[in-house]
Amino acid sequence: MIGVGHLLEVIWPIVDRNIGGPDAAERFVGVTADAADVARKRDVFGFEIVLDDNLGALRRNRPDLVLFAPPPTVAPELIRSVLAPYVAERRADGGPLPVVYAFPPVPAGSAYLEAIGTDVLVANIIPNNVTTIGGVPVDDEGFYVCTFPAPWPAEHRDLLRSVFDGQGAQVELEPHQLIPMLGGAATVSALWYAIPAIADLSGADHNQVGRFLRAHLDPSVGPAAAPPGAGALAGLIEGWRDGVARYQGETDIDPAAADVLRTRGLDLTLHTAAVEPRGVLHGHAVGAATKGGVLELAITRTGEHLLPAVETALGRQADPAWPGRVAGLVAETCRAVRDHGRTLAG
Repeated sequence: MIGVGHLLEVIWPIVDRNIGGPDAAERFVGVTADAADVARKRDVFGFEIVLDDNLGALRRNRPDLVLFAPPPTVAPELIRSVLAPYVAERRADGGPLPVVYAFPPVPAGSAYLEAIGTDVLVANIIPNNVTTIGGVPVDDEGFYVCTFPAPWPAEHRDLLRSVFDGQGAQVELEPHQLIPMLGGAATVSALWYAIPAIADLSGADHNQVGRFLRAHLDPSVGPAAAPPGAGALAGLIEGWRDGVARYQGETDIDPAAADVLRTRGLDLTLHTAAVEPRGVLHGHAVGAATKGGVLELAITRTGEHLLPAVETALGRQADPAWPGRVAGLVAETCRAVRDHGRTLAG
């Protein structure tokens, strides 16, 4: 594991369950640049965590699989200075080359192949960062996204699915669709930030708001009591859904895949908001947001544009145009997040 930060810590329970096990400490090694947190990370993961020695860790471990998760702004340099020389050494030795699961949304997998060679299997992966809800392991909720810059053998695709079993639906996109996908996904995730703030504006409990919003989009989850301002909140979540759909319709993502991303993303986010305390929602949103990244921008725009509109709507009589206004603001946020994502890592 290169770049052992928040993301790998969040998904480790899934990885550990699927390919870890009692001998994980003998097989896994992680590298971090966070000197102040090394001891805690060792306790969390239960295996060796190395400080700032990526090449040394790779050379000692000789991994079959590299989970590569540095910030997007750091990733290009680590590809050049760490992955490229290490793969060259493995190639010269005549041994098998490692498979790379790349978690930064950028650069695209093609940049890895250009730097380290087209004989290496690389996948860009956006995982599902919710592994439990209310202490119960998540099973087939949400989604994770994969892109492949070159064809992958069937056995390696099967292995990838087994590593992420329990992460929800696998959605495969073309590499150029990854950043457009994040425009919508990050704006959905911003609801983790928005719902507690909306609850404060409406004078309701945030879990009650989460239950109401989830049931309004999907009555099959069961009835939910209406919180104060229920009419405005119903229009809000309809507009949020429709704004994401409007934005997705501007992309070339297959409509069926877009529907999975939108429907499952909203349901997972609202299910979490319906059950978890505020601290967990804060961790999923603000805590998970890479500084300068796409989720941070989605949260910022939500606070600047959507929450003031909600506050105004809660103080007015029912307005049939309200869901459409929300949809417009949400679509604009999706576009801004997409455009920002394209600037990351050059």
